[in-house]
Amino acid sequence: MTDVKLVDVSLRDGNQSIWGATGVTTRMVQGVAPLLDQVGYHAIELVSSTLMATAVRYHQEDPWERLRAARDLMPNTQLGFLTTGKRFISFHRTPDAVFELAFRLLVRNGVKRLWVIDPMHDMDGAKRTAEMAKRVGFEEVIGGICYTTSPVHTDEYFATKAKELDNCDAIDSVYLKDPAGLLTPDRVKSLVPLLQSSLTSTRLNEIHSHSTTGLSPITVLDAADLGIETIHCALPPLANGSSHPEAQRLVHNLRARGHNVNVDLDAMAKASAYLQRQGRIKNLPAGSPNEYDEAYYRHTIPGGVQSTTRRQLGEIRRADLFDQVIEESVQVREDLGWPIVMTPFAQYIVTQATLNVITGERYKQLSDEVIDLLRGDFGPLPGAVNPELMDRAMATKRGQQPVNDGGGDVTIADLRRRFGATISDEELLLRAVMPAEQVDTMYAAKKDSTTSTLQRLLAGVNDRPSTSVSISDGTTKFSIQRGTSNEAAAAQGVTA
Repeated sequence: MTDVKLVDVSLRDGNQSIWGATGVTTRMVQGVAPLLDQVGYHAIELVSSTLMATAVRYHQEDPWERLRAARDLMPNTQLGFLTTGKRFISFHRTPDAVFELAFRLLVRNGVKRLWVIDPMHDMDGAKRTAEMAKRVGFEEVIGGICYTTSPVHTDEYFATKAKELDNCDAIDSVYLKDPAGLLTPDRVKSLVPLLQSSLTSTRLNEIHSHSTTGLSPITVLDAADLGIETIHCALPPLANGSSHPEAQRLVHNLRARGHNVNVDLDAMAKASAYLQRQGRIKNLPAGSPNEYDEAYYRHTIPGGVQSTTRRQLGEIRRADLFDQVIEESVQVREDLGWPIVMTPFAQYIVTQATLNVITGERYKQLSDEVIDLLRGDFGPLPGAVNPELMDRAMATKRGQQPVNDGGGDVTIADLRRRFGATISDEELLLRAVMPAEQVDTMYAAKKDSTTSTLQRLLAGVNDRPSTSVSISDGTTKFSIQRGTSNEAAAAQGVTA
């Protein structure tokens, strides 16, 4: 039997799948992190560039502070970041210099595990990303095989792609990623042994499979039977549905099959209870087990993209178009040459499908991202592209631009000249990849927050040997007292 290790994805993939990427806040991370650290997880999938963007855009929170809080409150658990290696926050290709800065800052702020998944299976690009990650200090880098179903994505196709990762010293292991929850028990029994046999210098020993079709709780058990040692899971209310198998039930089922899982179920229950309480307070949905839906295998849109699309359509008061958009995405994917339906291509496909539905004419308006995809910015597409669509895209001004391979001539010095020589590296990166008004709003909110105000008050009295300040509005009294020792101050004052 297998000694199974667990990776918790509640704060990253669970949040994106169930809460539209916007539910988790820094305060929530601070509350649940000490409990997660007690479970005994192999790693926590903490963040992606998408979640860093939503922290700024929707919560006016500094994503770097969130990472540091998680680092400080989970000292016993490795924290991880997911990347495609092609884009950071922006949905266009990110210059290599900016990507390297992002990786260096992630390591600086406590993230030491990296999953590299290239949805187009550009394995040379994935290996370059892995080498960059190792160069800046990531301790563990996992290369991905991204599963999907289409006429071109056969077992032999996946085995060929896995073999291309085998000679990269920067890749510590390989994992099988199923972002749409399409893996079945039968397919995993044929695919996993083939992938394992295609690797000689590294190992396939990790699986990430969404519960969208209701099959992944069984599929990952069969993967464990085949020797897969690391399984991704989530805690209620961020488990099940379009997220991942529920951690507690997974542990019981693994143990029932005879596998060993060394985790603390009481700590799991406490962490889950905290997240459930936060979900109720914020009126956020709770994931529940899905019934099998054969029609899902037609569009394969991941749950996180579905929930985000539903939210975005609601924001423009066109929520009624959701079913039409999902159906149109089937044709868009085929016309684009069968790209894997995961970030960022899932968003490209859905965005183009939305344009087709809203305009009432297929490809009357092409998104920039689809033109970039057809131009070759993300490598060759796995299947044949609709020739009329290709001609239309290449006839545009954007289509006639050179392929953007991510190299470019952008340097950190260029960014410093543009955004300022004295701002922190963390602020520089955000300004390089996000709209200025969103970053400005976040930093303004951060400056005026209650915590910042308290910290400034404490800093103001910290240099004085003896200080007593009392403020009252008649009903509420706030006092700070600094005595002759830190102990006296702690006993009588306030800590931020």
